[in-house]
Amino acid sequence: MSQTAKVGAFMLVALVILAVFIIKIEEIPFGAKAGRQMVQAEFPSVAGLDEKSPVRIAGVRVGIVEKIELAGSRARVTLSLDPQVRLHQGAWAEVTSLGMLGDKYIELHPGSPEAPQLPPGVVLSGESPVAFDQVLKTAGEIGGDIKEVTASLRKALGGEAGAAKLEEILENIRQLTAETRNLVAANRADVDATIENFRAFSATLREELPKLAEKLQKLADNVDAVVAENRSNVSDTIANLKDLSGRLRTSADNLNQITTKIAKGEGTIGKLVNDEETVNNLNSTLKSVESGVQSLKNTIGRAERWRLDVTLRTESLPKADDSRSAFGFDLHTTERRFFRLELVDSPYGRVRNTRETVTTTFPDGHRETYVQEKQKITDASTVNAQIGYHLGNTTVRAGLFESEGGFGLDHALLQNKLKLTLEAYDFNRDIKPPHLRLEGRYFLTPNIFAFAGWDDPRWSARSSLLVGAGITWRDEDLKYLLGTAASFGGK
Repeated sequence: MSQTAKVGAFMLVALVILAVFIIKIEEIPFGAKAGRQMVQAEFPSVAGLDEKSPVRIAGVRVGIVEKIELAGSRARVTLSLDPQVRLHQGAWAEVTSLGMLGDKYIELHPGSPEAPQLPPGVVLSGESPVAFDQVLKTAGEIGGDIKEVTASLRKALGGEAGAAKLEEILENIRQLTAETRNLVAANRADVDATIENFRAFSATLREELPKLAEKLQKLADNVDAVVAENRSNVSDTIANLKDLSGRLRTSADNLNQITTKIAKGEGTIGKLVNDEETVNNLNSTLKSVESGVQSLKNTIGRAERWRLDVTLRTESLPKADDSRSAFGFDLHTTERRFFRLELVDSPYGRVRNTRETVTTTFPDGHRETYVQEKQKITDASTVNAQIGYHLGNTTVRAGLFESEGGFGLDHALLQNKLKLTLEAYDFNRDIKPPHLRLEGRYFLTPNIFAFAGWDDPRWSARSSLLVGAGITWRDEDLKYLLGTAASFGGK
């Protein structure tokens, strides 16, 4: 097969792959999915939802978001559903996401199968989830409240005055314990007599208790008679008294447990009362939590603003009877700055001319020296690693171009449909430096482009026209494509 036939076959395969990408990314109805039905739903907010986002029923993908538009103060979303989907009365939709930070999609609730089927043109009601910013705002308010509490504790217990208060409390407790011990030791006999009196009282109570029980029984009978006459009112009163008694008993038990732990130095408050170091540790911990929440908020906000553009392109060099291909991505960290990383299959590689001095000694003893030039080609597979800045309609790039240092300029025209490019790199090559590349790129669609230009015009042996095509998609399209591939793999 000739080189031209190989290039033609390669371009044919690239166009087939390109067609498959177009069908998948643009969600063109094909085969069993042809004849999709359109259904509209209205939501209070669809923040984070984009066109071509998935539509699922019970987690199963059944369509995509076809269009998003504003209808008054609400968002109206047009859904493109598979032909076999049936919606019944009571159907509704909600915006949800895969996990905490996953992609947004629409979960469709089709209603009960036993209910009548919805007629065409009905607009479904939709619900929107709580925004992540509101969660962060609530967390920030909680952190502010905690900060105020710790400030109050620090004001009350911090510093020399707070330490003096704690030392005074501990000294009072020690004195009270010592006095109680001395009091018990000094009145041991009285304590023994008191215990003996309790024993006598217990014996008397054991003898008199049956009589008391009999009287209580009579009293209970009288109470039963009264209750029988006023049963409805008494029942309500007794129920209220039981409820109040249970609550008081629970509160007393909890209070006893809390005071016991505080006295033993257990728990946060117990440690606060008995250990000044715990107060300092608590303050440090709360400050760390506050800074951690702020750092998490800043990190998530910064990552959400990043954008990833993936590009696959191939070009033919007719004069060189060869081709060049590249695959890589642009990571936009701000509105003006981006980083580019590409793997380039170069048709030439890197040329280096070296000189070698050779000395020959003849049999008669004389020597002859001459200089021999050698040419070496290396790095057939090269890398583009660049940083770029957008300055209005002009973009400036600098870094590695096919593994050599250089710079590039891009200028957009016709509302970014046409882009003119000039690249200059490999300033240290031995022949005709630098390597120049002129290119004009036209976007047929937002994702597909064709380009033509002139490669290395200063070196006649390498100079060649170039023509090619490529495809580019952003990270949202990539996620959608990967989701589609995963659904096919699951089948």
